Amino acid sequence: MEYQALVKCSPKKKDIQFTTYTIPTLKSNECLLKVNAVGICGSDLHMYDGHDGYSWVNYPLVLGHEVTGVIIATGTDVEQSLVQKRVVINPYKSCGICDFCKRGDTNCCDFNDYKFIKTPTEALRYGFREAGGMAEYMIVDSNNVIIIDDAVTDEVAAISEALAVSYTAVLKVPDYVNKSILIVGPGPIGLGAAAILVGEGNQKIHMLGIPQDQSRLQLAQDIGVQAVFTSTNDLIYPQFSGYDAIIDCSGHPSIPSEAIRLLKRGGQLVLVGINAAKFSVPMDQIVRGEIMIKGSYGITPTNYKAVLQMAANPAYPFQQLVAQTVPFRESLYGFESALNKVNGKVVIDFKEEI
Repeated sequence: MEYQALVKCSPKKKDIQFTTYTIPTLKSNECLLKVNAVGICGSDLHMYDGHDGYSWVNYPLVLGHEVTGVIIATGTDVEQSLVQKRVVINPYKSCGICDFCKRGDTNCCDFNDYKFIKTPTEALRYGFREAGGMAEYMIVDSNNVIIIDDAVTDEVAAISEALAVSYTAVLKVPDYVNKSILIVGPGPIGLGAAAILVGEGNQKIHMLGIPQDQSRLQLAQDIGVQAVFTSTNDLIYPQFSGYDAIIDCSGHPSIPSEAIRLLKRGGQLVLVGINAAKFSVPMDQIVRGEIMIKGSYGITPTNYKAVLQMAANPAYPFQQLVAQTVPFRESLYGFESALNKVNGKVVIDFKEEI
């Protein structure tokens, strides 16, 4: 049987096209997924737009790692009870034997190959080193499927992997429900972190953007963020007493040094946004303030499953983060909309055939 897939043909800018494939015979450990919806991630946009930093990606490549669908066939070693189950895909295929895997940090797995330069982990596979889910069908290892509750819509399921990235960052803040937290950057990851904190009951969340982010910042307030700002000068009001934590989802190199000023003693700075640029921070302020700087990358199965439980609970405003849904045949329009920074996530819908 033939099917259509959206393929990034080379590293060149917007070198992307629909391609016809034939479904191969499943290996014993594999499942065949009928794709329902796929979220467009920032990394998909970067590859689409030909950004540097993706030399490790295997082109040509079927894009898409935020995938949900229904299992319609399984290999001989896979439980037949999975057939007709709605699932999402964990894009990480870890080795299972390294120290990281043994303690559940599969997002750090490099198959025991130490990296002096921290490139994306070797475990990150679907949509990067192996065919992803921007296709009518996807073949996936049975260990990488997670069954989802019927209460989770296809749209929320399609953004749930991104929400798990947000949750991984939130978890870097101890007692995050009761901490005053500034989220920098109202893009999908920042809005996801805000939605999780709102759902968890935190009432001390602020968000910082830039003047061009007004509509995104309005969405942040709509989902429950207490205050939004477009300049650090605006948030330093007369009663300002600092934040317990700052989660930077912007990746702008100016943020770490500014965050040191805004954090309370003992505060945490969590860096989620990625930028190859260097930055400097005053060492004495980190030491005297006992400031902790942490990086946060990717997801783990435990974090992903926790987010999927949240997604079945209406207290978490995840559905509001879906800015736009486009049919598969209009995927390129969806990419352009996402490049133009719509408010939230763009989801590709496969209910209509090409």
